[in-house]
Amino acid sequence: MSLVAEVHKLAPSGRVDLYSLDLNSIGVGAVYYFYAGQDTDYTPIVYQGDTYQPWYVVITGIEKRGNGASPRPMAEVGNPGRFITDLCRAHQDLVGATIRRRRTLAQYVVANEAAYRDEFYLIERRAEESWSAVKFELGSPADLPEKQLPGMIAIATGCPHRYKSTAGGSGCSWPGTNPAKWFDRNGDPVGSSALDVCGKRLSDCKLRFGANSPLDYGGNPGLGRSNT
Repeated sequence: MSLVAEVHKLAPSGRVDLYSLDLNSIGVGAVYYFYAGQDTDYTPIVYQGDTYQPWYVVITGIEKRGNGASPRPMAEVGNPGRFITDLCRAHQDLVGATIRRRRTLAQYVVANEAAYRDEFYLIERRAEESWSAVKFELGSPADLPEKQLPGMIAIATGCPHRYKSTAGGSGCSWPGTNPAKWFDRNGDPVGSSALDVCGKRLSDCKLRFGANSPLDYGGNPGLGRSNT
């Protein structure tokens, strides 16, 4: 099958959406490239020096609105071999990682012509998980072509810090040495430090530091949306 036929299968209009999952924003030097290729013969797409692997991915809720509440995007990503699950376990549910959608046309992919629009989203929390897929809640979209993301990640509903680590600018100083304050991602007590996982919510931070004590919470609850 030719590359032209391959990319045309992604959308009847010839539109092609290419995705990257960039972990550099959470201090991990890794970027994964993929496209929604579940209906193809699993041929990679090479575009502008990057190789995009076919992968199950569906992103919803990214429509733009002129007024009212900002959309709440959701990304559902395939989880073959528990690959995404393993990434979440190793890197605090990937909170703060950047998902880029690069939107272009089949003709530009075939010609390897740099004609595209980039959109960026930040992972705010892991919403659901199964053997086949993992769902993430994303930050509100912002079109930032030719621009750098700000150095400080502002997330309304999740903390970007790596749990029990201040390395590389992560600000979580919780030592995790008190068995009475070991909890899972849902805030339920657990009996092992290996099961102690932060759910990245403000309430999880209060469970460990105390409701009325200074917190190392890196999220921004004040960024809540308003309909006024």
